[in-house]
Amino acid sequence: MSGAVAVARYTLIELSRRRVLLVFLVIGAVGIALLGIGLKVLYQVLASNPGSAGANVDPAALDSFLELLFVSYLFQAVSIFGLLIAYGIGMTAIYHDLESGTAVSIFSKPVSRLAFSAGKVVAAVVALVAIVGILAVEARIVMLLFGGGLENALTGQVAAVVANVVVIMLIVLALSAWMNNILAAVVAFIYYNVVSGLITTIHLLADSGVLGNAIVKSTFDVLYWLVPHQLVSGAVRELAERQLALANGPVDSQTLASIPAASGWGDIAWWAFTVVFFATFLYWAVRRRQV
Repeated sequence: MSGAVAVARYTLIELSRRRVLLVFLVIGAVGIALLGIGLKVLYQVLASNPGSAGANVDPAALDSFLELLFVSYLFQAVSIFGLLIAYGIGMTAIYHDLESGTAVSIFSKPVSRLAFSAGKVVAAVVALVAIVGILAVEARIVMLLFGGGLENALTGQVAAVVANVVVIMLIVLALSAWMNNILAAVVAFIYYNVVSGLITTIHLLADSGVLGNAIVKSTFDVLYWLVPHQLVSGAVRELAERQLALANGPVDSQTLASIPAASGWGDIAWWAFTVVFFATFLYWAVRRRQV
């Protein structure tokens, strides 16, 4: 246990020195602030200018609309930056130690490969959660500029994003113990975003009845449980409901039918199994690595 803690502490210190992660954090923080302030300035201009198109619009409705717009963009930004941070940590947290020979000096001390792997995983997850968490806290603060009411949606979406990118990060970590870290990132992207995404999409189409072929449905029912599943929060559906309510549209509109519901316990359990599987795969890769 002490060995894993020492490796985790050392890794966090090393990650804090990676300028690429700092750049992602700064760009994300500045982007969120500018987006929120820009939309708030737009609100002030439209609400105060008698000749503008927003002069006849209810100020509260306009404020709600701009908040919805801000949160919609924010969801996309958090997903992108979470993905970039996951790849940045996954490509550097373990690869440089194995390639530079630092791992040799670590293994010469009373630190097992299991403790080394566990420490790396813990440090990577802590760093990822900390960076994304900082951006999320800033986003919650910026949301105070608007009417509020979507804070829980933001929290749910951030949790789903972190859960999804943790899986990607573990895949990159494990592959980088076998191959070049850039190649590991490419392989992880193809596997998770292309192959897994394609299987998930076809599975959803088959379940919804768009693909009526029974063989195709049965095949992808099996394949679906052989790849990671992206967790989905109820935030997207909540945004759609708020938009319909703002436009005085029926809440039971067919638009909601095309929006996936929040992930159930089955998908969450499969996510947990996936995390354990790839963490175990990382340990196996480190154990097999000749250093």
